[in-house]
Amino acid sequence: MSEKRSFVKGAAILSLAGLLGKFIGMFYKIWLMHLITPEGYAFYQSPYALYNFLLVISSAGLPTAISKMVSEQVAAGRRQNARLVLQKARRILFFTGLCASVLMAALAQPVANAIGDPAAAPGFVALAPAIFFVCLMSAYRGYFQGHQNMTPTAVSQVVEQLGKVTLGFALALLLQPYGLVWGAVGAILGVTISEALALLYMFFCSLRQGRRVPEPVGEPTKLDHFYRRLFAIAIPVTIGASMMPIVSMVDTALVINQLSSIGYAIEQARSLYSVFTGAVTSIVNMPAVVTLSISMALVPAMTAGVASGDAAGLRRTASTGIKLAFLLGSAAAVGMGLLSEEIIHLLFQSSLSQFEQQVGGQLLAIMSVAVLFLSIVQSTTGMLQGLGKPIYPVYTLLAGIVAKIVLNALLIRIPSLNILGAAISTLCCYAIAAVGNLFLVIRLTGVRIGFSRFVLRPALAAGGMALVVVGVKLLEPRLGQTLTTIAAVGMGVISYCVLAPLLGCLTQQDLSFLPGGRRLQALLTKLHIRL
Repeated sequence: MSEKRSFVKGAAILSLAGLLGKFIGMFYKIWLMHLITPEGYAFYQSPYALYNFLLVISSAGLPTAISKMVSEQVAAGRRQNARLVLQKARRILFFTGLCASVLMAALAQPVANAIGDPAAAPGFVALAPAIFFVCLMSAYRGYFQGHQNMTPTAVSQVVEQLGKVTLGFALALLLQPYGLVWGAVGAILGVTISEALALLYMFFCSLRQGRRVPEPVGEPTKLDHFYRRLFAIAIPVTIGASMMPIVSMVDTALVINQLSSIGYAIEQARSLYSVFTGAVTSIVNMPAVVTLSISMALVPAMTAGVASGDAAGLRRTASTGIKLAFLLGSAAAVGMGLLSEEIIHLLFQSSLSQFEQQVGGQLLAIMSVAVLFLSIVQSTTGMLQGLGKPIYPVYTLLAGIVAKIVLNALLIRIPSLNILGAAISTLCCYAIAAVGNLFLVIRLTGVRIGFSRFVLRPALAAGGMALVVVGVKLLEPRLGQTLTTIAAVGMGVISYCVLAPLLGCLTQQDLSFLPGGRRLQALLTKLHIRL
């Protein structure tokens, strides 16, 4: 139980840092889009698809592998070996990060040409060194996480975001007079410098830990089959993690080209692309931070069930994960769907034109449904990884990506849909992956999805929240749009948090998987709400 609590506490720390980073990043995007315009923001956004893909390929699975191997050595009392794991893995990440950075810089112009926007090439070059810094930093993050110390990782994430905001905005402001491309390059250079600062912070954390906890005297014992074990853990995780950057690359490669093919000027295509990838996607990703932390907590819980042969415990854990995915996903979907236009207007009224705000509202309305499926994908992926089947989510998401590519090519070319086709194809991608993952979890665990607890009660809670939101929206003539939107969001969250426990949607075990769940249990006890 103590290990589970330690892990959930760590997940809570990372979740809090992730949420803080998402909030900072979202408002930074608003300011940046206002400064360099949506067209200029497309130059800022374009390099990230290739960047994320190369970053995943060069480093994604290694922090997980490092964390697991360090944890094993620490548990056995071999701290020299834990440090040796870091040293060996750091050499690998130095090499892979350097190669990936050089490759991105070399591919800058060819890739910019391929996505139909040759002027975007300088941004690729400016972002390329960040891969090297993040790769090295991931070695330290895996090392500290192996010690069950999530604080350095969380702080480094905040350093990244604050550096990106302050340095990126300052450099964008400095270079913006030279044109939209260079304004975007300035913002990207802020990202690269912030990653270097976060790496420096992690390096000093490592030195400080070494001074606080002296290493035992003596040579480290031999790490048997180190590289074989490292890559056996890292490769499946890397394959799975590469799927999402591939989704992003599909959009980057197709959207601007497809919009241009149906008559949109390149400037209009850039603006619509940045509305989708910058404004809408940043909002959609907010609730994903929480479901991702739940997924992290599900992995060891499912692994423990498999190791002990506790089939009933596996079913309970799977039931909890699926239920939380439905609860959180449906709440976010209903709230975003009802307030899609209002949320876009509230956040981007100063940076988007009236037409772009209207399109953004339509995109968010479609993507709000995708939030539900994304929540299910993330939670069930954690379950399948805990069950020892990490490759299964790769297959289901790959099926979704194939569907997305086909639908992107078909739907964006329909003039009445245009950019909305990209949102519809993304929704279908997540839906296919979610259904596939659910089927596999049910088949492997035998968990039963009861209609009342999984569907009816969450639907009633979401319906009650919807009534509250609609009721608050009726006050708009008196309160004004901005105040009404803020009130509707706040009252919607509060009403759902009250209705979900009252309707029996949650149990004590469910809350244990939520970041801050123990504090929420204490609050419900004070309010005399029993689960």
